[in-house]
Amino acid sequence: MLLLFSFPNNQLLVGSDFRVLLQGLLPTTFPNVGKKVRSLAASVLFYIPVVREISLFTGCISATRSVATKALERGQSLLVLPGGEAEQLLTKHGVELIYLKHRKGFVKLAMKNNTFLVPVYVFGCNDLFVTKDTFYKQRHWIMKKFGICLPLAKGVLGSWCPLQVDQTVVFGDPIRFKNYTDVGPTEEEVNVAHEQFTVAIKKLFDENKKQCGYADRELIIV
Repeated sequence: MLLLFSFPNNQLLVGSDFRVLLQGLLPTTFPNVGKKVRSLAASVLFYIPVVREISLFTGCISATRSVATKALERGQSLLVLPGGEAEQLLTKHGVELIYLKHRKGFVKLAMKNNTFLVPVYVFGCNDLFVTKDTFYKQRHWIMKKFGICLPLAKGVLGSWCPLQVDQTVVFGDPIRFKNYTDVGPTEEEVNVAHEQFTVAIKKLFDENKKQCGYADRELIIV
């Protein structure tokens, strides 16, 4: 069974700690697919010496459509953070906000490859750092132009070490769409499927926020 895990959250604000740690837990939690999970990462990372090696060592592959498709064809599962750099820049400490309305590529990928799409949310990740929106327009331009995010955030004693906050990963029910492997889905069909995923992630958040300690928060989807 192929799975496309989707993590709409802002943890990549400064680092990707939860993703690396989660990769060590997945084989135990999902023994049938855990060892085959690969994380989609920004293509630019694979052009930077040392960063490229670290990315590959921690199970990352390029987020290009061709690479992702080949991974699914090999029987691997993908871990995706749809919000990407845009969501990183929008991250605010203590605010549950995800950048999802205009990110539909991962849904289309699942539909075209007849793959389960699993909604996932990480509670606690938005509280790991205190963020700033200084020079947002300039940093947004750099992000759009070069695909690079320049976060302004601080953790313990003003450093990039994250604050001590528990993180809880919750998984929703797998979503399976109609088989589109022979003929790709239309734009309208992708929109309907994307809305289905959006409803699922909102439901997942609302059903788990109280027991995870975030009963007073609402999920903002932009």
